[in-house]
Amino acid sequence: MKDYDVVVIGAGLGGISAASSLAKAGKKVLLLEKHNVPGGYATSFNRGRFEFEIALHELSGLGDANNRGPVWRILNDYGVLPKVEFVRIPDLYRSVMPGADVTVPIGRQNFEDALCKAFPKEAEGIKKFSATMFNFADEAIKANRVGMKAVMEDPSKFPTLMANYGRTLSDVLNPLVSDEKARAVISATCGYYLQPPSKCSFLIFALGTASYLKFGCYHVKGTSQAMSQAFIDTVEENGGHVWLNNGAKRILVSNGKIRGVIAEDGTKIACQRVICNANPLTTSLDLIGKENMPDWYLKRLGKWTAGGSTFNVYLGLDCTCQSLGFKNHENFVSIGPDLDWQHESMRHDISFKPYGAAVTAYNIADADFSPPGTGVVVLCVIAYAEPWLKLSPPGYAEAKSKLADKLITLAEGIAPGLREHIEVMETATPLTNIRYTGNPGGSIIGFDENFQGAGNVHLPNRGPIEGLYFANAWVNIGGGFETCIVSGYMAASDAMKDMEQGKTDVAVMEKMKSQLSKEAEGATEVKDNFFAQTSKTMAKLHPNRITLKVKEIIAETPSTKTLRMVSADGALPYFRAGQYINLFVKIGGVLTSRPYSISSAPDKPYYDITVRRMEPGFVSHYLLDKVKPGDVFESTGPNGSFYYEPVIDPSNLVFLAGGSGITPFISVIRDITQKKQPVNIHLLYGSRSYQDIIFEDELKKLTAKHKNIKVDYIISEPPKGWSGLCGLMDARMISSLVKSVKGKKFFLCGPAQMHFLCEDALTKLGAAPRNIRREAYGPPADITLEPGWPGLSPSKEFKVVEERSGRTLKAKAGEPLMISLERARLVVPAVCRSGECTACRTRLLKGKVFAPSRVHRRWIDEQSNYIHPCMSYPLEDLHIRI
Repeated sequence: MKDYDVVVIGAGLGGISAASSLAKAGKKVLLLEKHNVPGGYATSFNRGRFEFEIALHELSGLGDANNRGPVWRILNDYGVLPKVEFVRIPDLYRSVMPGADVTVPIGRQNFEDALCKAFPKEAEGIKKFSATMFNFADEAIKANRVGMKAVMEDPSKFPTLMANYGRTLSDVLNPLVSDEKARAVISATCGYYLQPPSKCSFLIFALGTASYLKFGCYHVKGTSQAMSQAFIDTVEENGGHVWLNNGAKRILVSNGKIRGVIAEDGTKIACQRVICNANPLTTSLDLIGKENMPDWYLKRLGKWTAGGSTFNVYLGLDCTCQSLGFKNHENFVSIGPDLDWQHESMRHDISFKPYGAAVTAYNIADADFSPPGTGVVVLCVIAYAEPWLKLSPPGYAEAKSKLADKLITLAEGIAPGLREHIEVMETATPLTNIRYTGNPGGSIIGFDENFQGAGNVHLPNRGPIEGLYFANAWVNIGGGFETCIVSGYMAASDAMKDMEQGKTDVAVMEKMKSQLSKEAEGATEVKDNFFAQTSKTMAKLHPNRITLKVKEIIAETPSTKTLRMVSADGALPYFRAGQYINLFVKIGGVLTSRPYSISSAPDKPYYDITVRRMEPGFVSHYLLDKVKPGDVFESTGPNGSFYYEPVIDPSNLVFLAGGSGITPFISVIRDITQKKQPVNIHLLYGSRSYQDIIFEDELKKLTAKHKNIKVDYIISEPPKGWSGLCGLMDARMISSLVKSVKGKKFFLCGPAQMHFLCEDALTKLGAAPRNIRREAYGPPADITLEPGWPGLSPSKEFKVVEERSGRTLKAKAGEPLMISLERARLVVPAVCRSGECTACRTRLLKGKVFAPSRVHRRWIDEQSNYIHPCMSYPLEDLHIRI
C-alpha cells in the first residue's frame, strides 16, 4: 500500500488547485483523475482542424501585476502564472435585443457611462445601482475576511451589505431602473450563474460583476486546457504525483476517519486526508458509502437540488469571425428583455424557441485561436437534464439537431450568413456534462441554491468525516472558474492546518454539524438510488463499454465478411448512421482493438461489422478466420462525427468510397432510404477489382428502387472485357461524374492514398473545406510513404521505457507505438486509433516520434509533448508516461 499525506480525487479546477497548493507546500500528494486530461470543465476538445473551448467564456478575478485579483495571487503563489499566457478581452460583453444594442466595457466609470449613454432617462438609477453593487461587493469581501461575528458586532461599518443581504438582483435593480431593456442589459451575465434576475443572489451577481469590471476579463492562450496543464506541471515539478485514466473507486473509512483510497485499477493508497473534487453526492453515496456518512449530512444534501447545466453548439467556421460582423468576444443575443421567462422555458422543455443565447466569438480576443482564415463560435443556453433524460435515444439525437438549428438561426441575428460557413459542428447537452464530470444533472454551478437569493448559506469545504474535504463548485460560494480555484486553495489550507495540529479541531467539526443540522431541518436523507435512473439512461446513450455476441457471419466477397452482432446483455445503444465502434480482441494473449464502422442501419436490433482482409492483417485475419457465431466481444459505444447532419449539410451528397470504406456509406444509404429523407446521394465507389465490390447486389436494388440514389463503380485494375469506369478517383474522374461541386457535400472514406488523391482533386475543383468531410483512418500500410518521413528503416528497433509501470520494451520505427505497447501487455485507452479522439493521449518525456500531418493534437499537448501512440512512430529511444 502506497502512502501519501493527501489524496486529491478529481482533476477539475478545484482539485488541481488544491493539489498545486499542497505540492508547493512540500506535502506528499497524489491526484487521481478518471479522464485522460485534467481540468474538468476547464478543458478543450478537437474536431477536424479545430480545437474548441469546453466552457470558459471569460475568466474573472485575474487582473495583472499592477492590479492583482485573487486568481492572479493564487496562480502566482502556486507558480502557475508564469506558465500561462492570458489574453485580455477588451469588453465585458455586448447585449443585443430589439431596441437595444449595448457594449459594456471594463471599468466602473466606463460601465456607468456606456449604460447611461444607452439609457439616458435611467442615468440616475444606473449610477445608484452601480454604487450599490460596488459598495456591496467591497463590504462582502471585507466581511468574509473579518468574519460574520465582527460584522454583527458593528453592522454600521457594513451598511450596504446589511441592507441588501439575502436579496435577489431584481430586488435591488428594479426599484432603481424601470426600463426593461436597461434591466436586461445590466442583468445579462445572470446566465453565468444559471439564474434569472428574480432568483439570482445579488451577493453573487455583485461579486462577479464587480470582479469583472475591476480586474478585467481574460481568456487563456491555447484554451483553458493550457491553464489546467500548467497546474498539473506545477504539481509534478513540486514532487506530487498525477494519475490520469485512473480515478477513485472507494474511499476507505474507519471509526469516522479517512484511512485511504482504492484507485480504479485496484491500487490501495494509505492516507489520512482526502480532498474531493468529486461532488459531495457522489462522494457520499458511491465513494464512501451511505452507511459511513452521518445522517445530518445526508439530510443536508437531500435539502438542496443540483443546479442547471448548458446546451452548447460548437462551430468551426471556414471564414473569420470578423468577416461575419463579430466585433465582441462575448455577445448576449435575445429576442426580448424578459430573462425570467427565458429561464423557465428551458427548465422543463427542449422544444421551445430559444429566447436568447450567449454567442462567443473566440477569435476576436485571440486571432490565433483557430487556423488562419477560420473562426470558432460557440452558442450556449441554459439547460436542465430532466427533459433530456426523458427522450428515447433516437429522439435525443433529433432534439440536439433541432435545438442547434434554432440557435444558429438566432445567432444569425448578429452574424448574417453564419450557417453557410460552418465546417464543423458539435453539440453538448446536460447529459454530455454528466458523462464527463459525473455531476448530478450535469450541473456547472454545483447546487442550484448556491446562486439563488435565499441561498446565503453554503456547504463548507470540510466534510463530515475527519480528514475529508471538498474543493469544487458544490461548496462555499458555488461554481465558476474563479470560485473553484479559490475553493481548492481553501480546501488545501484547511487540510494543511489540520496536519500542523495533528488532528481536526473538534470545536470546528461540532460547529459545522450544528449549522448543517439546522439547515437540514425538515429534509429527508438523500436516497440510495439517487443516481439510478440517470445511470440507466446514460448507459443507453453514452456507454463506455458494451458486450457483443456474434449472431451470424455473412460472406460478402472472397476477402470480406460481415459479423452480425447483437447485445449480450441488453439493448444496443443507438448510433447515427456513419459512426463506428472500437472492437476489442484478444489474440495470442495480446489485447488490442480496431475501429469498425457500423454498416447496418440504426433501426436494426444488431450491429453489422463488415471486415475486409488486410495484409499483414493481425486483427482482420483473426476475425475472418477464427471467429464463429456465439463468440463474445467487448467494444466501445458508438463514436465519430462522420454522418449526415441536416443542420449544416446540403441535400446533395457525394460519397467517395474506397474498398471497405463503403461501410459507413451503406449505413447512411440504408438509413436515408428507410426514412425516405429528401436527400440525393451519388456514390463513387473505387475498388481494385470488380470482385472486391462489397454490397453490390444491395446497391443495385437500392438504385433501382430509389431515384435519389446513384452509384458509379471505378475499378483501378479492371479485368479484360470490363466496360465500366476504370482508373483513379482524381479530379478528372470526379469532375466527369459529379459535373459541378457547387451545392454538394463530399464525404471521403477509404485508404490513405485515396484520401490524398480525392482531397487534392476536390480542392482543384473548387470545393470549399466546409464541404469536404473526411472519415478518420488509421495507420498507413507503409509509413515510409507519408510526407515528412525522415528516411529511417521501418525495421529499426528502439527501447521504450514506460515510467509508471517501470516496464521496458522494444518498438519498431515502422509500426505505431500503441502496437508495441499492447504487445508488451501495457494497456493504453483507445477509441479511434487514428489520432482523432485523443483517448490514448500519452506524455512523451524523452525522445522523438513521427506522426502523420493529419493527426491533430490540442495546442497545449503539442507544447507539453503529449502524443497519440496510435499514430506515433518512434524515431529514437523513448521515455513515456501513460
